[in-house]
Amino acid sequence: MSVNPTEVPGIRYGELVERRAARQPDRPAILFDGTAMTYRELSERISAFHAALLEVGVRPGNRVLCMSGNRPEILIALFATGRCGAIFVPVNPAAPAIEIAGLVRDSAPAVALWDEDTRVVLEQAVGLSGCEGDSPPVRLRSIDAPRPVPAIAPAPHPVGPDDPAQLIYTSGTTGTPKGVVLTHGALFWNQINLLLGLDVCSDDVTLVNTPMFHVAGLNTLAVATLGKGGTVVLHRRFDAEACLRAVREHRVTTLFAVPTMLGLLSRHDAFPAADLSSLRWILSGGSALPPDAVTVWARLGVPVLASYGLSEALSVSFRTPTQAAAKAVSSGPPALLTELCVVGPDGSALDPGEIGEVVVRGSHVAAGYWNRPDATEEAFRDDGLHTGDRGMIDADGSVVIMGRIKDMIITGGENVDPVEVEHAVAAHPAVAEAVVVGVADPLWGECVGVVIVPAGPNPPSLSELQEFLAPRISRYKVPRRLQTADTLPRTPAGKILRTEVGRLLNDHGDTSPAKTP
Repeated sequence: MSVNPTEVPGIRYGELVERRAARQPDRPAILFDGTAMTYRELSERISAFHAALLEVGVRPGNRVLCMSGNRPEILIALFATGRCGAIFVPVNPAAPAIEIAGLVRDSAPAVALWDEDTRVVLEQAVGLSGCEGDSPPVRLRSIDAPRPVPAIAPAPHPVGPDDPAQLIYTSGTTGTPKGVVLTHGALFWNQINLLLGLDVCSDDVTLVNTPMFHVAGLNTLAVATLGKGGTVVLHRRFDAEACLRAVREHRVTTLFAVPTMLGLLSRHDAFPAADLSSLRWILSGGSALPPDAVTVWARLGVPVLASYGLSEALSVSFRTPTQAAAKAVSSGPPALLTELCVVGPDGSALDPGEIGEVVVRGSHVAAGYWNRPDATEEAFRDDGLHTGDRGMIDADGSVVIMGRIKDMIITGGENVDPVEVEHAVAAHPAVAEAVVVGVADPLWGECVGVVIVPAGPNPPSLSELQEFLAPRISRYKVPRRLQTADTLPRTPAGKILRTEVGRLLNDHGDTSPAKTP
């Protein structure tokens, strides 16, 4: 007997959480600001939010935009939107009104949700978007206004695996943000990939303090832990001291951290005495993970699992705990339900060890870009998602990501991998972080430039850094421009804004003479 795809249990995003609530209603689901919410309470609040969205006219296929900082209501609104058959659109709560206005224009939401910190900006954005006064108008609603639990929960709208569930806007580091369309099926299979590939347990306590408007904060450990029946400790934002304290107080077992967060934690004054004995592993992603960061945590018995993922394909690969120390530069093998290959400029598959573009296939890959048919055709091809990322598959089948293809530096005809140079620079004892970019050079086309965050009061000069690197990397890879900064320019999700790094070097960088690279 055939099964209607709209009736497949668990396909609708959030349904697994509701099923958990029916089986373990009294277990704590979310801890936030000192208050615990059980699975029963979480399920009831999802039903109440569902009813409230229906009351304001949300219908299948409508977009529900959400501009809010980290709070349980984001997950509640996300799952309630799925029950409506509508599409959830999270946006950066720290973005200016003019930026949000562009996203409002592009997504044309039926409802825009705000919290106490974003209402004014969101109202301005709707006004600037030109959508105000349209038919129907954008309705603005508070995300955390109390809502009564309906006596009879409204039935969820049936959805299939190909129905859109989320519209995630890319960070815009390469230009205008694109809306990535994630279907219920893609999100479901991403959860399965996570649960098959990561050691997520029913009694896990995961700490979530990365921005939940971002695909990783919204769709990785928080949802995987809830699907397995564990507890999510939710912080409004990342704070190193609060993070270390929460690990001790709540006996946190897993967390997600971008490399910058790992560095801030390990350099915090409270780190040497911190009780981290409950941590089983840390999942890391968002940018290349320096090998030294793995070593610091490995000494404490905490494996750091580097991962590779992107908005267009969610979780693609991750290391296992046993691989964490042995393969410091890899992102582990592809997830179990993921097919990955590396192709050359002509599209032919490359052998292990050869560097090219990473192409991903799987049921977790997005459906395409919202209102961008040309961009969709360019990236989502018959052979898979062309990610624009440089990488290779090593002899053991692990994925090694080497940055964006467009970030490759070509100096005097030689190709320079920025990540390789960044790792070499970061090995200097006086350097906490480093970002390498190409800087226009009249003689060589580009030269290698670096912006560093010092690890102490005495950062290296350019000549001292060049001397340090001379025995470690080829001469043409050694930076010839240097700038020191207190912090590196990043997106809220932790990705480096390389364009801003380039401006720092062009405006202020210390320069060595133009000599043979």
